[in-house]
Amino acid sequence: MRFSRVLLPALFVLAAASACASTKTNDNELRTVQPKAKKNPYVITREELMDPAITSRDALTALRHLRPNFFTYRGPTDPIDYKAGHTQVSQDYGPLQALSALAAVDTRSLVEVRYLNANDAQNRFGINANGGPVIVVMTTMSAK
Repeated sequence: MRFSRVLLPALFVLAAASACASTKTNDNELRTVQPKAKKNPYVITREELMDPAITSRDALTALRHLRPNFFTYRGPTDPIDYKAGHTQVSQDYGPLQALSALAAVDTRSLVEVRYLNANDAQNRFGINANGGPVIVVMTTMSAK
């Protein structure tokens, strides 16, 4: 009886000490581990575009691979104007073009790609946005 009164608390102390020792980490290990950068769902950076699996593709294929949500729009569309509500493309905030224009753009020439929702596209491009989102591909470091 006396043996179990001494042995049981001693086992708890040993178990707690070993648990603390196993979770203790070295300060150097904590400094070398860097948190994974969170991707912005509306911006594709140069680093993402320079992935070797991406650079060999045209811009349209690369963007569909990196951010497929850029190409889905569930907003209102106009049955008379087939372009209304569809995603369009602007190169360096220039005139709006059809998505097919991205197929002619080399991925290695891109600096950044931004997605503008329908409201932001309307504010930036006016009625030319036709109530749909716009993908802006930046090939230069021009003002935003």
